[in-house]
Amino acid sequence: MKDTYQTGLTGEQRAGEWLSLHRGMRILEQRFRTKAGEIDLIMLEGNTVVFVEVKTRLHAEEGNGMMAVNSAKQRRITRAATLYLMKKNWLSRPVRFDVVEVRPEQVIHIPNAFQADGGMFFA
Repeated sequence: MKDTYQTGLTGEQRAGEWLSLHRGMRILEQRFRTKAGEIDLIMLEGNTVVFVEVKTRLHAEEGNGMMAVNSAKQRRITRAATLYLMKKNWLSRPVRFDVVEVRPEQVIHIPNAFQADGGMFFA
Protein backbone atom coordinates (compact mmCIF):
# COMPACT_ATOMS: atom_id res chain seq x y z
CA MET A 1 0.00 0.00 0.00
CA LYS A 2 2.76 2.42 0.95
CA ASP A 3 4.53 1.83 -2.37
CA THR A 4 1.32 2.49 -4.32
CA TYR A 5 0.75 5.70 -2.34
CA GLN A 6 4.30 6.90 -2.99
CA THR A 7 4.01 5.99 -6.68
CA GLY A 8 0.86 8.11 -6.88
CA LEU A 9 2.53 11.07 -5.19
CA THR A 10 5.51 10.85 -7.52
CA GLY A 11 3.20 10.65 -10.53
CA GLU A 12 1.21 13.70 -9.42
CA GLN A 13 4.42 15.69 -8.98
CA ARG A 14 5.68 14.62 -12.39
CA ALA A 15 2.32 15.46 -14.02
CA GLY A 16 2.26 18.93 -12.44
CA GLU A 17 5.80 19.68 -13.58
CA TRP A 18 5.06 18.37 -17.09
CA LEU A 19 1.87 20.44 -17.45
CA SER A 20 3.70 23.54 -16.23
CA LEU A 21 6.63 23.04 -18.57
CA HIS A 22 4.85 21.78 -21.69
CA ARG A 23 1.42 23.45 -21.42
CA GLY A 24 2.24 26.61 -19.49
CA MET A 25 -0.21 25.83 -16.70
CA ARG A 26 0.25 27.09 -13.15
CA ILE A 27 -0.41 24.86 -10.13
CA LEU A 28 -3.01 26.29 -7.76
CA GLU A 29 -3.55 23.28 -5.48
CA GLN A 30 -2.30 19.75 -5.10
CA ARG A 31 -4.32 16.96 -3.50
CA PHE A 32 -7.40 19.08 -2.79
CA ARG A 33 -9.61 16.99 -0.49
CA THR A 34 -13.24 17.39 0.49
CA LYS A 35 -15.97 15.08 1.75
CA ALA A 36 -17.15 14.90 -1.86
CA GLY A 37 -13.82 13.61 -3.19
CA GLU A 38 -10.24 14.48 -4.03
CA ILE A 39 -8.71 16.33 -6.94
CA ASP A 40 -5.09 15.50 -7.68
CA LEU A 41 -4.13 18.83 -9.29
CA ILE A 42 -5.93 22.11 -9.76
CA MET A 43 -4.20 24.26 -12.34
CA LEU A 44 -4.74 27.51 -14.16
CA GLU A 45 -4.37 27.82 -17.92
CA GLY A 46 -5.05 31.41 -18.87
CA ASN A 47 -8.38 32.13 -17.14
CA THR A 48 -9.49 28.47 -17.21
CA VAL A 49 -9.45 26.43 -14.02
CA VAL A 50 -8.24 22.93 -14.92
CA PHE A 51 -9.05 20.02 -12.63
CA VAL A 52 -6.60 17.20 -13.31
CA GLU A 53 -6.95 13.53 -12.42
CA VAL A 54 -3.57 11.80 -12.50
CA LYS A 55 -3.18 8.07 -13.01
CA THR A 56 0.31 6.64 -12.58
CA ARG A 57 0.95 3.28 -14.18
CA LEU A 58 4.26 1.46 -13.99
CA HIS A 59 3.42 -1.78 -15.80
CA ALA A 60 -0.07 -1.69 -17.35
CA GLU A 61 -0.93 -1.15 -21.00
CA GLU A 62 -1.03 2.40 -22.31
CA GLY A 63 -4.45 3.92 -21.71
CA ASN A 64 -5.19 1.66 -18.74
CA GLY A 65 -4.93 4.52 -16.26
CA MET A 66 -7.29 6.71 -18.24
CA MET A 67 -9.86 3.93 -18.34
CA ALA A 68 -9.87 3.97 -14.52
CA VAL A 69 -11.53 7.40 -14.56
CA ASN A 70 -15.03 5.96 -14.80
CA SER A 71 -18.35 7.79 -14.43
CA ALA A 72 -18.41 7.40 -10.63
CA LYS A 73 -14.90 8.88 -10.36
CA GLN A 74 -15.92 11.71 -12.70
CA ARG A 75 -18.93 12.54 -10.48
CA ARG A 76 -16.71 12.67 -7.37
CA ILE A 77 -14.25 14.97 -9.14
CA THR A 78 -16.98 17.32 -10.39
CA ARG A 79 -18.54 17.51 -6.92
CA ALA A 80 -15.18 18.37 -5.37
CA ALA A 81 -14.57 20.89 -8.18
CA THR A 82 -17.88 22.57 -7.41
CA LEU A 83 -16.88 22.96 -3.76
CA TYR A 84 -13.49 24.37 -4.75
CA LEU A 85 -15.06 26.92 -7.09
CA MET A 86 -17.59 27.94 -4.44
CA LYS A 87 -14.81 28.33 -1.86
CA LYS A 88 -12.87 30.61 -4.24
CA ASN A 89 -16.00 32.43 -5.49
CA TRP A 90 -15.04 31.40 -9.03
CA LEU A 91 -18.36 29.98 -10.21
CA SER A 92 -18.26 32.10 -13.37
CA ARG A 93 -14.76 30.96 -14.42
CA PRO A 94 -14.31 28.61 -17.37
CA VAL A 95 -13.57 25.06 -16.20
CA ARG A 96 -12.02 21.98 -17.79
CA PHE A 97 -11.44 18.41 -16.63
CA ASP A 98 -8.23 16.74 -17.82
CA VAL A 99 -6.72 13.31 -17.25
CA VAL A 100 -2.98 12.66 -17.21
CA GLU A 101 -1.53 9.17 -17.37
CA VAL A 102 2.02 9.04 -16.09
CA ARG A 103 4.13 6.14 -17.30
CA PRO A 104 7.84 5.50 -16.78
CA GLU A 105 8.66 6.48 -20.36
CA GLN A 106 6.05 9.17 -21.04
CA VAL A 107 3.28 11.47 -19.87
CA ILE A 108 -0.02 11.27 -21.74
CA HIS A 109 -2.24 14.35 -21.36
CA ILE A 110 -5.90 14.24 -22.36
CA PRO A 111 -7.32 17.80 -22.20
CA ASN A 112 -11.08 18.05 -21.71
CA ALA A 113 -11.19 14.31 -21.01
CA PHE A 114 -14.73 14.49 -19.62
CA GLN A 115 -17.52 16.94 -19.00
CA ALA A 116 -19.28 17.56 -15.71
CA ASP A 117 -22.52 15.59 -15.52
CA GLY A 118 -25.78 17.24 -16.53
CA GLY A 119 -26.66 18.22 -12.96
CA MET A 120 -23.70 20.56 -12.69
CA PHE A 121 -23.60 24.22 -13.60
CA PHE A 122 -20.51 24.18 -15.79
CA ALA A 123 -20.68 25.14 -19.44
